[in-house]
Amino acid sequence: MKTPNMKTDNVVIFSTGASQYFAELIAQRLGIPITETHRKTFGGGEKYYRLDIDNRGSLVNKIAIIVGSTHTDEDFDEIRRVGRTLAYNGTLRRIFVIPFFGYSTMEREKKPGEVVTAKDCACGLSGIPNAGLGNVFLMMDLHEAGLVHYFEGDCIRRELYAEQVLTPAVFKLHLPSFVMATTDLGRSDWVETYARKLKAGDMAFVRKARDYETTKVLCVIGDVFGKILVPYDDMIRSGSTFFKAIHAYLEKGASRFYPCLSHLAFNDESVIQEIENDSTIAHVIGTNTHYMSQHPLVKQSKKIEVIDVSPIFVDAIQQLIAA
Repeated sequence: MKTPNMKTDNVVIFSTGASQYFAELIAQRLGIPITETHRKTFGGGEKYYRLDIDNRGSLVNKIAIIVGSTHTDEDFDEIRRVGRTLAYNGTLRRIFVIPFFGYSTMEREKKPGEVVTAKDCACGLSGIPNAGLGNVFLMMDLHEAGLVHYFEGDCIRRELYAEQVLTPAVFKLHLPSFVMATTDLGRSDWVETYARKLKAGDMAFVRKARDYETTKVLCVIGDVFGKILVPYDDMIRSGSTFFKAIHAYLEKGASRFYPCLSHLAFNDESVIQEIENDSTIAHVIGTNTHYMSQHPLVKQSKKIEVIDVSPIFVDAIQQLIAA
């Protein structure tokens, strides 16, 4: 079904393989089909791509939407390569829908010689030719808010927020008095925002030390004894930070947990199984930005609730292409 007041006759949509599920949701709301991308791998490992168009003039003056999370080098490279091809083939504007912006953890140099990968990735996307009306990058709940400023040139870059769908989902749980909590101090501002909008009784924080992917809980700040906690974090990957925070709160007497997560970016199914096996975790709310949100174990789970954020991206697209 087309979104009202949206002109889509001049719009085409492409997707990486891993984000096809998300592109289908957007395409359905726009009322347009996804144009297929043919992919092959040569014997030496070189990647081949071809956009399924009739002739070299098929994309002239079209608005192209490219859907893909940058969670792997392969996906990042495909987005960049397809984006350049779309610019070279005369598209009027390119709208990059990046539900999950990967490689965002290394956003600054801490040790001499470290590569600031988040900046490098943003620069790589910024290097896509800005022909016509230019490039637009739409992202959601970034690991660091300043990442939008890592993009260079006169492209448009916007961070969208899942809070508008996550807070109603928490309200629907009809929890009694609860404490809004962090899994580390890095999300304290977000937790305060959620606490205010959810009218939480109080807030609690975990202070940690981190070395690469190894974390150590230093202390718990706040009274959680006998309390229900709603921990918020922007993403869960290995689950190390997440579960250490849960255990730290348990040691201080917390009773049950209803985590709220922007990105269900599980490294593998063992993280899902650990959530399922933890009796103190009553319910988990997350979004469908990452392809692991579509894992069969997640779909079968009665504990993990996945919220669709594609309407938020469609609203942003509508602002860009509305008649």
